[in-house]
Amino acid sequence: MISEMWIYATWLIKVFLYLGVSFVIGGVFCYLLLSHYIELKRIIIKYITIGTGLGLISSVLGFFILIGSFANTGLSGMWNSNYITILISTPTGYAHVIRSISFLILLIFMVVKLSTGTNQISKAEGTIFSLLITQIIFSFSQLGHVTNLSLFAQILLSTHVLAISLWIGSLYPLWKTSRLMNGFPLKERMHLFGKIAAFIVGVLLLCGASIALLLLKDFNTLLHTPYGHGFIIKLLFVLSILLLAAFNKWYFTPRLQHSKFANQLGYAILFEMSLGLAILLTTGYITTVVGIE
Repeated sequence: MISEMWIYATWLIKVFLYLGVSFVIGGVFCYLLLSHYIELKRIIIKYITIGTGLGLISSVLGFFILIGSFANTGLSGMWNSNYITILISTPTGYAHVIRSISFLILLIFMVVKLSTGTNQISKAEGTIFSLLITQIIFSFSQLGHVTNLSLFAQILLSTHVLAISLWIGSLYPLWKTSRLMNGFPLKERMHLFGKIAAFIVGVLLLCGASIALLLLKDFNTLLHTPYGHGFIIKLLFVLSILLLAAFNKWYFTPRLQHSKFANQLGYAILFEMSLGLAILLTTGYITTVVGIE
């Protein structure tokens, strides 16, 4: 019973981590995409700040939940000093610490931006921001299924995390854009996003398929294991969101000069967000609760 509690707690925390990373990466992308619109930039900065907060809390809690699962003595086991000392000296503990520190620095950076009312990010600040995000993204390859695989597999996973986070994390800013903009400016921004998203989807599918081939050794694993079943469900969600994104690009975007299509696009993006959340929940479930055989 106790072990199940830690497993499901890890799943929940992992989903919040996915959301935090998505908010930050997608937010930064949309900050650049919508850099000419002051009102949207302020909203996006708040969005990124929420993401850094979620990332920090989930990273720190993830570390202590891991300690608790090792101690297996209830909630008090999360503070077991012996296990903390042991874990923090391992590559797993190091990855947790680096991720937590990176999120902490990002959160402080964003809180300062909000408190001073500054919407601009200098090149130096952008460089530091990029380095911290890179550390966070790479940490996924140090804590998941590909840890024991080659560096190439780890790079594939990191790129996959970057692509999916950029896409899913962009949905809320794009939804706000559809609420606050209209006519040709909205059509122009959505058209540009669609062109970039086509490249992102290509990278996402290529990396995802490559990782799947490395992890799923044969069709028996895919068809006859809980992990394989979960992976199929995730794949169905991914195909659904791809179809919806294609519909948005080819049907709604060319018609956005009319206000009714802008409203309909907003509803479509909300549905796309729900599919994105389903993908994150399924990913967290199969990598935490089920696990690959």
